[in-house]
Amino acid sequence: MPNSRPKAMKNWAELQRSITPMIAGEGERIPWTWYHRQAYVDNTTTQLTFFNATGVLTTTNMQAAGQIPAPMFYDVYHIGIWIDQIAFATQYVDVQGLLDSIVTLQVAQKVYFQAPAWMLPPGGGVDGQTAIATDSTARNGVADLRNRYAFWGDITIPHNQNFSVVMDWAGAVNIAANVDIVCVLDGYLYRRVL
Repeated sequence: MPNSRPKAMKNWAELQRSITPMIAGEGERIPWTWYHRQAYVDNTTTQLTFFNATGVLTTTNMQAAGQIPAPMFYDVYHIGIWIDQIAFATQYVDVQGLLDSIVTLQVAQKVYFQAPAWMLPPGGGVDGQTAIATDSTARNGVADLRNRYAFWGDITIPHNQNFSVVMDWAGAVNIAANVDIVCVLDGYLYRRVL
């Protein structure tokens, strides 16, 4: 979602209009985050495809595999890649190896965005250090909501149209252990008010 604050407080009529449709079947626009968690298997994985499955909320909040159900539309504002907290001695090398990939956003089998994963900080997650002096953490960027790659709504995903985010590695990365990677799309969901 855009990193902005309202300039003025809404009055009662504006609040009523924002929650009550003026016409039957009129749509609403709400801030929404789509996310999908997958496991990177040590020394095996060369590609992960996100948003291609449904599941429990701890894994994904997709309602249909690879698409947004009708009659919804989704404006993508931000994309982020979060690598689950890596707690082993080779973490800096391992995070660098995992970020040495290419991320592609596709809608209707067309590429709408492609960039190295290191350009896509997640804008959140665990931050800080442990109490053990010899331990430290490696992560993809600072845990701050302002630290995300922004499209500013220029990519719209229509309903019933397939889309995915794919991470590709040139070869399998040899890391100390399997790790979860989460892809996040932030934006606005347009849906009909019933």
